[in-house]
Amino acid sequence: MSGRDGPGGRGDMSHQFHNPIETRLQAWHGEIWHTPKGRLIRDVVYGIDTGLVTTVSFLAGISLTLALRSKILLAGLIEATAGTLAIFFGAYISTKAQKHFFESQIEREKKEIEEKPEKEKEEIRQIFGEMGFTPEERELAVKRISADKERWLKFMVQEEIGIAPGTIDNPWEIGFISAGSYLVGAIPALLPFLVLSNPRTALLISAGSVLIFLFILGVAKTRVTRARPLLSGLETLLVGAVSCGAGFLLGRLVQGYFH
Repeated sequence: MSGRDGPGGRGDMSHQFHNPIETRLQAWHGEIWHTPKGRLIRDVVYGIDTGLVTTVSFLAGISLTLALRSKILLAGLIEATAGTLAIFFGAYISTKAQKHFFESQIEREKKEIEEKPEKEKEEIRQIFGEMGFTPEERELAVKRISADKERWLKFMVQEEIGIAPGTIDNPWEIGFISAGSYLVGAIPALLPFLVLSNPRTALLISAGSVLIFLFILGVAKTRVTRARPLLSGLETLLVGAVSCGAGFLLGRLVQGYFH
């Protein structure tokens, strides 16, 4: 791994200049969830939901072929471990690719400011023209913005190509958040098999726990999304239940085919 990929690394462009958007949003609304960091809810909900649905579906399928609780539990732990690693590396690789793309766009814009300043100034005029500013106001904006190269770069990156510093995620952070969320989701599905000796009873309790957890997850995420708690809980529960049911049905079909 090169130095530019680590948290706060020398080449980490998300930390090269101050992000006024997060500061303003947090100052105006007083909550971190109103800043771009609030989008982390996407990774948390996705990870937990995937861990819940995948693990209970796997346990339901494996219970059809394995009778011993110890073997079912071992298989479930292996699946949870494999799933956690897969989520981590998948989130890390995809976030890193996005980060490199954003950084390349910022570098391109920085180069254009240095090599084609008049073209970039004309783009500022167009941006403010679309906002309804008069020609005199546009010229004043061009003069103020282009007077400072760092301010100029921040403006062009944000207004022309739509990239704010706070939107460039750290691959390691997103990887650990996604993997941790997946593991949290797997626990309610696995826990009954740790404390109950009867596999069938454990599976029923596991399925019930997952459905309850899905509803709680749907309600909890409304603290960020501001949606209606009951509707959000029921929606998450319904989607998760359909996914679990589809996984279990496919397992039964596969079992019937091989038998």
